[in-house]
Amino acid sequence: MGEHAYHDWWGSPEPCPALYIELTRPNESVPFEIDLIAALDTGAPLTAVPWRLKDTANLHPVGRRWVEWAHYSGYEPTYMVRVAADEYFPQLVEILFHPYKQDYALIGRNLMRYWHVTLKGPQQILQITIPET
Repeated sequence: MGEHAYHDWWGSPEPCPALYIELTRPNESVPFEIDLIAALDTGAPLTAVPWRLKDTANLHPVGRRWVEWAHYSGYEPTYMVRVAADEYFPQLVEILFHPYKQDYALIGRNLMRYWHVTLKGPQQILQITIPET
């Protein structure tokens, strides 16, 4: 089990539940991005990472998904990447590159489905446990 203090890094009026993640290409073992702050977004079906990483990632599209962002909607390519968060096992998940997020990622439900997440709002603590399989 891990407990993580909420973060207030992007000027939000309230701190939010977030973790540091690292991203690794599916067939590699060395991450191409480490210490990327990522907010939990229970409304996001997929994990989204900053657009600025698209060239560095050098990934090949695996599909397309309909997305709706501020002032934009349409089909966007998706990619597979291993996402590791703190001490939690890396998971191979489908991601999007988000054109409006440059400094942080969003952890979507496709990654959270591997965890039991508890938000302790009054204490501003994010608690994660890994369910037994």
